[in-house]
Amino acid sequence: MSAVHEDIRSEFLAEAGELVATLGEQLVELERQPKDPELLNAIFRGFHTIKGGAGFIQLGMLAELCHRAEEVFGALRAGKREVDAGLLDVSLAALDCMQAMLEQVGAGGTPAAAPDSLLRDLEGLLGEPASATISDDEFEALLDQLHGAGQVPAAVVEPPAPPPAPVAEAVVPTRRASDGDGSIRVDTARLDSLMNLVGELVLVRNRLKTLHPAGSLPLDSERSLRELDALTKRLQGSVLNLRLQPAKKLFSRFPKLVRDIARSVGKEIELVLEGEDTDLDKNLIEALADPLLHMVRNSCDHGIETPEVRLAAGKPRAGRLSLSARQNGDRVQIEVRDDGAGIDPERLRRKAVEKGLISAEAAAYLDSQAALELILLPGFSTKDQVSDLSGRGVGMDVVKSRIVALRGSVGIESVVGVGSCLRLSLPLTLAIAPVLMTTLGTRLYAIPLDKVREVAALRPADVEVGGERPYWRHRGERLPMMDLSCWLDPAEASLDGDRHVAVVQLGERRAALVVHRLRGCEEVVVKPLGAMLRGLAGFAGATVTGDGRVALVLDVDSLAQAHDSGLAAAGELSWT
Repeated sequence: MSAVHEDIRSEFLAEAGELVATLGEQLVELERQPKDPELLNAIFRGFHTIKGGAGFIQLGMLAELCHRAEEVFGALRAGKREVDAGLLDVSLAALDCMQAMLEQVGAGGTPAAAPDSLLRDLEGLLGEPASATISDDEFEALLDQLHGAGQVPAAVVEPPAPPPAPVAEAVVPTRRASDGDGSIRVDTARLDSLMNLVGELVLVRNRLKTLHPAGSLPLDSERSLRELDALTKRLQGSVLNLRLQPAKKLFSRFPKLVRDIARSVGKEIELVLEGEDTDLDKNLIEALADPLLHMVRNSCDHGIETPEVRLAAGKPRAGRLSLSARQNGDRVQIEVRDDGAGIDPERLRRKAVEKGLISAEAAAYLDSQAALELILLPGFSTKDQVSDLSGRGVGMDVVKSRIVALRGSVGIESVVGVGSCLRLSLPLTLAIAPVLMTTLGTRLYAIPLDKVREVAALRPADVEVGGERPYWRHRGERLPMMDLSCWLDPAEASLDGDRHVAVVQLGERRAALVVHRLRGCEEVVVKPLGAMLRGLAGFAGATVTGDGRVALVLDVDSLAQAHDSGLAAAGELSWT
């Protein structure tokens, strides 16, 4: 192992990881189509390819496990046995073991041998021990059967030596300019560096457009600036496309996961994947893996009922869980939808009060949609008993914090007895974002444009004051107001008497964000906050504007959460 070059090992881990994920999907599909010869061949080739790569980099334990699994599917292809639930359970267990071995190799260790019980189970599926190669005695017996004992055909002098295994069978990287499919594998660190350079170019373009507004330059210079603007946009789009991968890479782990969960809790669940060809930024695919895992587990454990309960309610025996992705402009929407029991808002109110998360008065004030969003609070759970899947008081709050960190939002829909839907909305890219630039006193703030639905001047006659919070009446709606000037000291807050409102979308609700002046829309490069400010409620990052000033990028979702929670501690938001 130590003699294998690091880049070859890394290449093997990347390729083998993709193959293991694909095998998980294929094994679950095999349960639905046990007679599909193409599917059997694909699974056989997957195990065989991993075995070849493992042997090449001297991972004997992994190669041995793959060889046993390969023998099982060789027997299936030959029609020597049938697909059944026991075979799939053992095969999926072998796949889990392979994944664990790959993780050990990725961590720099040596994988432990597969459990003897698993190897015996794989061998037991064959009925009798099988061999991958033909022995000398078997070769002689075959000749005797074909030509008679003691006779050697004239055309056969000596069995030829087996040719070396082709390199293509092993997962071995090539250093050619391109592979046969016209693609190359590029380290994501290089793509990140390229994206940073494009981001800096966007800043320079914005700076030039600010210094030289339209009509202030000679005609030739004006034309060159427009060409630079157009080329920058094209380059930005091209670099973004380099980072895009199909959502299938994100969804591939869930067919096996849902099957495992369903069998462990005694439920029948049909998983439907939609929009697998939707392109996502590679960073999003990596960052969404854990949040989606929480959401799918909650749907399987909390949402979908047991077969007996579903039949009594007049539903099909098997529950339906759909995982979908689609692009909507410069946003990506991912939904986890089930046809289970749904979420009862009244029960959420009671649980939140019992756990001391909100007061009884505040719970009574919440409408149904706001009550549904209680499940996003830290420490909230409706599960009475702790299980391996859920009920530990963590999960959905982790989902929300992860999504908000990605400049996204979480929306919840649910109807009791019909089902629930959790909807994630995320930016297509995390590096460059369109924003609405605003001012508060002398300070600059940027509101992500995808959150803004409309803007308007604030008239005092439209403000309704009463209760714990002010409201803004607009187009027949009564929107809660969030005045950002409460961050400023009184002297600075009074520098500008004008007020404007940006109507922002917060999941399924809307709110009125009050600012001083609106400066217009810009494309900015969002930079993370420094270590001292990281995690500060209300801020998603910072950017440098075209005139060289620093603007803080607002996180309107955490602003709303701070407002609803009534935070007033030092260093946190306080609302008037």
